[in-house]
Amino acid sequence: MGEDTARWIDPFIGVDWPGNCLCGPHLPHSLVRLGPDTVHPHDTTGYRSGSAIVRFSHTHVAGTGGGGRYGNIGVMPFLGPPQDAPSPCSPEHEEASAGYYAVTLGRAGIRAELTSTPRVGMHRYSFPAGSAANVLIDVGAVIQVANNRPGEGTGASTGGFVEFTSAGELVGRGDFRGGWGHQHPYSVFFCVRFGRAPTARLVGDATGCWNAVGTDGAHAKAVASFAGNPAGNQAGDQAVELRVGISLVSVAQARASIDRETTGMTFDDIRSRARATWSESLARVRVEGGSDKQLTMFYTMLSRLLCMPTDLGIDDENPWWRSGVRHYSDFYCLWDSVRNANSLLALIEPELESALLNSLLDTAERTGWLPDAWIAGHSAQIQGASSADVLFCEAALKGLPGVDYSKALAFMRKNAEVEPDDPRYHGRHLRDWRDRGWLSTDTWQGVSRQLEYAYQDWCIGALARHLGDHAVAERYGASSRNLWNLWREDIHAFAPRRPDGSWAAGYDPAAIRPDCWADPHFYEGSGHAWSFNTQHDVAGLIARMGSDAAFIARLDQFFADGRHPWKEIVLHTPYLYTYAGRPDLTAERAREMLAAHYRPTRDGLDDNEDMGCQSAFYLCASIGIYPIMGQDLYLLSPPALPRVELTLAGGRVLVIEAPGAGPQLRQYIAAATLDGQQLDRAWLRHGEIVGGGTLRFTLSDRPGDWGQSRRPPSPLSDASPHAGKARSSTAEGEG
Repeated sequence: MGEDTARWIDPFIGVDWPGNCLCGPHLPHSLVRLGPDTVHPHDTTGYRSGSAIVRFSHTHVAGTGGGGRYGNIGVMPFLGPPQDAPSPCSPEHEEASAGYYAVTLGRAGIRAELTSTPRVGMHRYSFPAGSAANVLIDVGAVIQVANNRPGEGTGASTGGFVEFTSAGELVGRGDFRGGWGHQHPYSVFFCVRFGRAPTARLVGDATGCWNAVGTDGAHAKAVASFAGNPAGNQAGDQAVELRVGISLVSVAQARASIDRETTGMTFDDIRSRARATWSESLARVRVEGGSDKQLTMFYTMLSRLLCMPTDLGIDDENPWWRSGVRHYSDFYCLWDSVRNANSLLALIEPELESALLNSLLDTAERTGWLPDAWIAGHSAQIQGASSADVLFCEAALKGLPGVDYSKALAFMRKNAEVEPDDPRYHGRHLRDWRDRGWLSTDTWQGVSRQLEYAYQDWCIGALARHLGDHAVAERYGASSRNLWNLWREDIHAFAPRRPDGSWAAGYDPAAIRPDCWADPHFYEGSGHAWSFNTQHDVAGLIARMGSDAAFIARLDQFFADGRHPWKEIVLHTPYLYTYAGRPDLTAERAREMLAAHYRPTRDGLDDNEDMGCQSAFYLCASIGIYPIMGQDLYLLSPPALPRVELTLAGGRVLVIEAPGAGPQLRQYIAAATLDGQQLDRAWLRHGEIVGGGTLRFTLSDRPGDWGQSRRPPSPLSDASPHAGKARSSTAEGEG
């Protein structure tokens, strides 16, 4: 039996706004993500600490912002006569661990326990002795987020059915529409198996008409009653257990999941297996040393990296098409995870990253476009551009196998060359980009899109060069320089331009709107924040700032400001000092951000977790290597942990050692070696570490000049005289 690494997972970290993480049980990329839903209005997970619980539902997103989605097929135990709307119960004595959640429901004194398999939710409800025990199954359960219209920005029940097929089995389907990203409908099928047969069974709907057979409609419900519950029985049968199979395809599939995943197993067996599954999944990263607080944060963040998207298997749970390709849903969204989470997966879970990319390609073949967000069978709104372009380029440069990169390039070029029917969901806003080389104020949030389009053009060119198509590489390398067409030299920032080419009046790059997602020029960030997003030409940005010192001063001012939210677009900013020859300042800022934005508390995240991006910052900063999205480049900082072993593809092991490292100690790199050879630069190529080896840091409590002489590569710019070549660099990454 392997190490019980899962003991360090604390599901309550970051559950409250704005982290919005899921505290209920789930497994890596599982279809069932079970958890408590509290009284309206909901946060996106359906849960708020301290609020009364109204049910436990089986489908959730985790760590997202925006409108609601899912929270489907609800279950609620209650006392007394059967009813269709039992009172919410205050949560008491909550506990949660890997694959397990438990709570006592208020004055009723019902102990609720939850665990799960990939497609089955397991419930155990222990009722007070001699009570009239009931369990409500709410087919129309759906999360309701405030200020969103049901069926549009948040979910709504539109239909369904429920039916007792035997004394101990209940089946049905819930139909829904709406939620963040799109308003298209979806259905969830279910099968409930009771551990012991109810003594009374009722089904009904919103009309109040109840019977013992079945019913349909948007508000179908069922009640299973267990009169004379033997709660004091010493034989241990005082609890009511439910096994709830969930499927997106059919009732038969839900039944089959119960049979396949739970036959012959007790609740405690399944709970133990869930914990073991998490320990196995976390085993690719082994930490030695570190405080209990660090280990709890580290492994909890690692588990969050493996929560979404949802693995629907090869055809069996994909209700939209059959292709023989493993399908993933709930990419929610690539715009977030592309910043760092996918890069970390490409290092420690390359097989998973390849599978995700193949799912995106399969989806593009079925729909015609690479999705940026793919939720419940449809593309959701694009927040910037097609982040998949960045992922395919990066994967190719890092040599991830099993992906058709030529096919990917064709779809990436389509994004840049073909006008979509609706650029909110597919492709780009091409008219201005094609005709002017810049996006005018006619395009909503055009300045931030400009930066993303330019970088994605660089990624197209880099992938084309990797594949030997130098004509396409030159074309897109040139168009990626359009990055600078919205640069205002007088204010040293990117700025909006009107269609006539004039600069928009009254623009302040330091302004930050509370509703940063609704700014007309930038998505979720200020002009100053977005001005640091020139990943393919950081050296060019430094030159336009005037000097290394001016660039460092701008970064210092940005961090000192304190108003900028810790959003996806700024997670890389502590590492930009290294491009100006100051890895010692990167060391300070990275450690400051770890301390400022991550805490082992229910409000321990300062922004939405967002499909692993916040977690990946914590993980990468803790181990001392931070990826630059779309490239095969990692920037180095002092690890916060003394020793970490990363198991890579083929069982190879990368060891990162930093003797004496700690949360507050020895914050600077004095020296480093890679496999015993001196390393005089604060960056590495993927090819240098993917084969395993030992990266060893010597730390100091005082800054020195280590790593200052060799700047990281800045692909577009000739103004990078200090950039050196790694011993195993990938030339294609500098196209």
